[in-house]
Amino acid sequence: MKKGVVVSLLLTAVCLFITDAAMAAWTQAKGHSYNQLSLSHYQTTQKFTTLQHDSAGAIVGLDTEVHRVDSEEFTSTAVTYYLEYGITDKITGIFSIPWNWVKSHDVMIETDKRGPSGVGDINVGLRHKLIDNIAGTGVLSSIEFGVKIPEAYDYANPATHQPLGEGQYDLTSKLKFGRGFNWGYSVLDISYVYRFENEQLPNDATFKPSDQFKVALSGGYNATPWLSIRGQFAYSDSVGNAEVSDVMAQLFYDQGSVSKAHGKPVVIKDSLALEQDTFSGGVDLAFTLKPGLQLVFSYNTDISDFFGLKHTKNAALGETYAVALAYSH
Repeated sequence: MKKGVVVSLLLTAVCLFITDAAMAAWTQAKGHSYNQLSLSHYQTTQKFTTLQHDSAGAIVGLDTEVHRVDSEEFTSTAVTYYLEYGITDKITGIFSIPWNWVKSHDVMIETDKRGPSGVGDINVGLRHKLIDNIAGTGVLSSIEFGVKIPEAYDYANPATHQPLGEGQYDLTSKLKFGRGFNWGYSVLDISYVYRFENEQLPNDATFKPSDQFKVALSGGYNATPWLSIRGQFAYSDSVGNAEVSDVMAQLFYDQGSVSKAHGKPVVIKDSLALEQDTFSGGVDLAFTLKPGLQLVFSYNTDISDFFGLKHTKNAALGETYAVALAYSH
């Protein structure tokens, strides 16, 4: 049996790689905008799983301690355009569109060939400023709603084809808190992602990813007038309401990657990774080239464990490198 990689929903972490400054709690002034063009590369050859494997890599149990296992290589390279535009001083429109090149050795019939490429999941949203100064603390709050749109690509059988995106709509509600300091800023994000059912395949081959609760903490330090150092931690917790139809599970049985003896739980936790917990951290170096123009180098990694806190589970362990050019006016 192949060392299965998380094939269909792995793009969550790599389709949208935006620097902290763009995802802060502040809104854009009316008529002003923030534009970012980024190039990112993600790679993984391991995952953290709760499934028990034998020495040959075959799944023999459904529930064990979280542990690291090897997986087939997966890579994703993306060029992403991200835009924030001030509709009013309190309302900012948000838009992002990626062009993805993805490849998984687990699902490609001929693994020496390039994987699919094209437009991935498109994101649109609105951010609304709520309070400028909460109880005199200097903390600003805003609320954000976003929709992930999977209409720019064809979604084929995930047991045999690597998709360019996740294939289903998501609706994200996010509460954001931010505070500026003379040395930089800090931001706290708390969000809930409702994930719709994927109905793009025929003959009732459907699945619904688990909803997600997310928390992210980020900040930036102005080291010099031309250099800002930023850091972030993000945690995503699966709510646990994933579902897979009998027809969808049968696709993986027929392909031979999942045994009927273990059934849908393996499809949910491993093949489609519909109930993954993720914990990641990253750092950015932002160089100011001139007022309003920055060059940003970024590194982000999935974290297996962090001083006994929540960690990645039933998800891939990978790294993302990115470079971005950001312009605001």
